[in-house]
Formats: sequence, C-alpha cells, structure tokens
Amino acid sequence: MPRVQAVFTGDLIGSRDVPATAVDAAMDSLKNAAQSLETVHGFPARFTRNRGDGWQVLLPDPHLALHAYLALAATLRAADTGLATRIAIGLGPVDSPGTADLSDASGAAFVTSGDLLETLDTETAAIAGHGVTDWQRGVIALADWIVSGWTAQQAEAVAVTLLDPTHTTNAERARTLGISRQAFESRLKGSGLSAFAHARHAFRSHNFEAPA
Repeated sequence: MPRVQAVFTGDLIGSRDVPATAVDAAMDSLKNAAQSLETVHGFPARFTRNRGDGWQVLLPDPHLALHAYLALAATLRAADTGLATRIAIGLGPVDSPGTADLSDASGAAFVTSGDLLETLDTETAAIAGHGVTDWQRGVIALADWIVSGWTAQQAEAVAVTLLDPTHTTNAERARTLGISRQAFESRLKGSGLSAFAHARHAFRSHNFEAPA
C-alpha cells in the first residue's frame, strides 16, 4: 500500500464580504506558513490556491498533521485580515502530487480531504481517512475551538514558536516581534500551546499506516 500522506483542503470564511486585498492577504499568510513548514521539515508542501478563496497543502508526513494545522491557523490569525478558514485534513495514499502544483494531483487523500470539507458546518476543522481514529478527530475538534479564541497577538506568538527554528528561546522570539520576553510568554501562555504538547507527541507516534 502506498505510504499515507495528509492533504489539507480549505476555503476562507466570509471572503465575499471583504475586499479582494483582504482575501489576497489571507492567502499570502497561508502560503507563507506552508513555505515555512517546507523549510523547517524539508518537504514540498506545494501550496495551491484555487477558486479564489480555496487552497490546498500536501503534508507528506501525516504525523505532523496537528502541528501543521496549528501553524497554518496561527499564521492566518496573526495576519489579522478578519478572515478565518475551514480546514479539512484527509489522510491516505497520494497517486500523484501534480505537476506544477496540486491542481492536477490525485489520490485517496485528496478525495477524502475534499469530501470532508463539504461536510463542515458548525466546526471549521476536521480530520478523516486512513489510520484516523476517534482520538485524532477529538483532538482536532478541540483544537478548532481553542484556535477560534486566539487573539492576533497570541497567534503571532504561536506562529513564531512553531515555524521559526532559528530562535530557540522566548527571549529571542520576543525580540523578533519587538516585545519583551514577559509579554511574549504571556501571549504564548494565553494561547494554550503548551497544553498541546502531549497531543502533538501522540500524533507523531501514531501508526497511520495501520487500518483504523
């Protein structure tokens, strides 16, 4: 069986009610997050924008699904464009990652992710597919609720922590934002990121290759 990968499919919420510049800024923030994930973890995320307010990212390592979700959501919230995004994470084989981008990609992971997005109603994030069990679904649902309450400043602190490996201490991270270490740590604590430590480890150690 082909190795399980993760596909993130999303669309911006309320994009028709804001200027095109806000939509572009939101998309740029998601693209920047995807490119940072590429740099940190050494894989091609192949961020692809489609249908104006839709987007996709390929995550070759499904163990990073929770980490990537938090990073993408944090970067978008930190951009403070007034827009949020729905995110459907589909796990499964990928037959082709596409040519120039994901617009002509194929495989079960893409089908699962696209179908899942269509089912999202009150929630804005979900996960399904190969190897996914109730606990992964529960963690993503809880993370969705927590992330929706982040301020832009809290999200910025989360994004720097998850996506900037060149700074390894909170003092260094705070300097990149032009704030004190105490202010940075207050924002990070308020985000609840530390409470995700065990869940992120659980995702990393789960066998997604095994049938659920």
